[in-house]
Amino acid sequence: MRVVVADDERPARDELIYLLSKMQEIEIIGEASTNEEVLKQVSELKPDVVFLDIEMPDGSGIDTAMKISRDMEIAIKPAVVFATAYNHYAVQAFDLNATDYLLKPFKEERLEETVQRLKTRLEKQNNLQEQEDGLIANEFMDKLDRIYSILQPNNGRSKLKVEDNEKIYLIPFEEILYATIEERSVRVFTDKRNYLTNYTLNELESVLGDSFLRVHKSYIANLNKVDAVVPWFNNTFNLTMQDGSEIPVSRTHVKSLRYRLKL
Repeated sequence: MRVVVADDERPARDELIYLLSKMQEIEIIGEASTNEEVLKQVSELKPDVVFLDIEMPDGSGIDTAMKISRDMEIAIKPAVVFATAYNHYAVQAFDLNATDYLLKPFKEERLEETVQRLKTRLEKQNNLQEQEDGLIANEFMDKLDRIYSILQPNNGRSKLKVEDNEKIYLIPFEEILYATIEERSVRVFTDKRNYLTNYTLNELESVLGDSFLRVHKSYIANLNKVDAVVPWFNNTFNLTMQDGSEIPVSRTHVKSLRYRLKL
């Protein structure tokens, strides 16, 4: 597995190279300290994997990963593993097979897990038929878009992108009443209808902005859409939303709700 390591901080780059060099599957073929160097080495060296820091001196590593994915001159796209110091809400967005993450400071056990994921990914890639390549590229870009949304909350946007029945809906944030977990997915409710999405609640909590609050492990509520706060058992509450639905507020979230609504 041919690898390029990119990090503008020399100690972090050296540490990762040292840990990777201990693994028989890994061959370090290059290292970079800027996004420009990353793009050049990917083009010239054609690595299987790029370990890429998110915060580089000349821009975001996410943007660089998007450029690599969109570059038609790079026939075989390398896998991208992001290095990040972001909190656990952002980290959950990276927990994917197509692209992985390493949380700084690096841990050898986590790195070994990442290498195993990479081996699985590369084996699948080598077995893919040519007509499947477009599907894999689109899936990768969709995941990058989701990660970028998590790391750049709102980013000037005021609509949530939701795919449903082969259509893409752009839902204004202010129309969303609440979101809740449904089996392994998250359903978003508006005044007019609801949508089953691929987001996690943690992702939505980071994306939707200040008018939304996590009120329960399974619910996020738009506080601007609350009609009434109803006291419930054991110092908890129910929220009555503008459409008449009621959602629970758990004891662990009562304090933040009181603060936000000035109760």
